[in-house]
Amino acid sequence: MASLIDWEYLAALSGGDREFEQELLQTFIDDAQLRLNSLMAAVASENLEQIKRDAHHLKGSSGNVGIPAMQTVAAELEQQTNVAAAQPLVEKLHQLYSSVTSEAAV
Repeated sequence: MASLIDWEYLAALSGGDREFEQELLQTFIDDAQLRLNSLMAAVASENLEQIKRDAHHLKGSSGNVGIPAMQTVAAELEQQTNVAAAQPLVEKLHQLYSSVTSEAAV
């Protein structure tokens, strides 16, 4: 499976400091978990504005640490106009998040 994390981007961002890369990823992972929990609650309560806010945040944070697949899905989620269309994208973000956490643990 192809890497979800752009390790070259992350290395450039960190100046090649592997420990700092891990800190950045851990901060992203912790924050993304909170955002994904918020997204699930927002979908359950049909709160489209909260979905858009959380998607916007995930779009930026995933882009900042070099996880373009999550950034792309979050950007698509941010543009949704109804909760029914948002739900499969939230599920996709959860799947990507699980894969990223596994990859980051290596």
